[in-house]
Amino acid sequence: MKLLFIEDEKFTREGVLKSVSWDRLGITELREAVDGLDAVAIAEQFKPDIVLTDIRMPRMDGIELAFHLRRKYPQCKIVFMSGYADKEYLKAAITLKAVSYVEKPIDVEELEEALQGAIDIVLEEQRHVANDTVAKENKSYMKQEAALQLIRGGYDEDMLRNRLVAADFTAVMQAPAATAIIKLISPVPQKETLGKILNEAIHSSEQPYLYAWKDDHHAIVHFFSEARDGLENSQVQHLCYELASVLKREHTLFSIAAGKIVPNAYKLQDSYTIAVLRLQEAFFHKPCSLILQDNYGSDAQSQHYLAQPEHMIRIGVSLAEENFTDVEKMISKVTSDIRLHPGTLIVSVKELYYRFILEMDKFAQGRNITLFDTSEENDVAWKLILECHYLDEIERVTLLKLEELKRSVKERSSGGMSSTSSRIMRFIHLHFADDDLSVQDVSDHMQMTASHLISIFKEATGKTIKQYVTEYRMEKAKDLLRNNRLKVLDVASQVGFKDGEHFAKIFRKSTGMTPSEYRERCQL
Repeated sequence: MKLLFIEDEKFTREGVLKSVSWDRLGITELREAVDGLDAVAIAEQFKPDIVLTDIRMPRMDGIELAFHLRRKYPQCKIVFMSGYADKEYLKAAITLKAVSYVEKPIDVEELEEALQGAIDIVLEEQRHVANDTVAKENKSYMKQEAALQLIRGGYDEDMLRNRLVAADFTAVMQAPAATAIIKLISPVPQKETLGKILNEAIHSSEQPYLYAWKDDHHAIVHFFSEARDGLENSQVQHLCYELASVLKREHTLFSIAAGKIVPNAYKLQDSYTIAVLRLQEAFFHKPCSLILQDNYGSDAQSQHYLAQPEHMIRIGVSLAEENFTDVEKMISKVTSDIRLHPGTLIVSVKELYYRFILEMDKFAQGRNITLFDTSEENDVAWKLILECHYLDEIERVTLLKLEELKRSVKERSSGGMSSTSSRIMRFIHLHFADDDLSVQDVSDHMQMTASHLISIFKEATGKTIKQYVTEYRMEKAKDLLRNNRLKVLDVASQVGFKDGEHFAKIFRKSTGMTPSEYRERCQL
């Protein structure tokens, strides 16, 4: 299996080359290029089976490169990478018959999964060519293969039509047609049962259709006209409603999205592209939803939801005050606001709730409470969010974690630990920016001796007051450094340091980076 990897950023290119298990994936030959023009020259001799390419590159970008490769090597499978994810790039990737689209920063496991998908398709097509005679005897297989070819492109129309005739499928290919995508989540779908479900839902209408599994959770269905001039939106909608009605008997989590009606079956890739984009919108709807048109009722809805920095600040303050009701209200409000902006990138939504959970985890650690069991794997919080398929799911798991945290705090309080440590923390959170903040200030506020204060806080949190103040200041500094408009000296002043050099020294000791290096890392 031959793979051509194109990435103009040296750091990213070397990181991917070192991190991906090429041998395990079955990649026997690997070439690398630094941009599109370099890749064109290499591909001329190399003739790759798979191309893994960045989108934004100098001289020739990934989209232009893909168009070139599609013309010369139509069977080549393309996997895109980009840190500039948006629907236009997603649409371009689909139009170019890309196998997958991986967002930067690259998650190696996600990238390997995308590459495995491309490899599986290559192997499947190679097997099909090698066993064409046997495949012709399997009508169901031939129909499903044809359904996939109609969205991948690069096929011979006459050959495809002849194979469908041999499989006893005689719909008029020059008549209007449309594609729908089914996403089945729970329970885990059994591939062999989909044919029966479709037959029950569609057979009575006598509507010609083809279907195929695209992966473990997604299936495509092509609806064809019964005659040269007949397929209406109302028919497609009715078929989708019938399909949903049958699916509800067995599945609790699924979505269906329909693409536009195209002039003929050979244009079904355009319908499929629209269906994919609409399926993204299903994330913002209730499970078992049908997305049959673009539901952007206003310009505001089509815009991306922009997270408000004050929301994160308010959640942090409310947690410090153990006002869990306020945190719950904030999360619910954010969910409601996001639902009004279905044009938002799903990964951006997941990252926002991930930050909410990290804020809860940071609060829990300050109370010596374990919110996540990290004994078996890293970043359990991100995995919890990543595995959610709907906005409702993300809100539910986030609120469940909040309830778990609330319960743990209550149990610790009822177990004899006073609320003194919480009051100490609240005072620190309100006065951390004071450069002369001292233990004596805290003890005066709490009206107890400094030694008693230190003892209580150490027992409750496992940290000294000085350690806690420094850690809290560093966390606030990180938040401020993500804002390019603030000078490092201004950041130092806002987190309680008069001396910029001293701030930089403490920050480097805490993070392993200078403030400037941290800011640059955040901009990647």
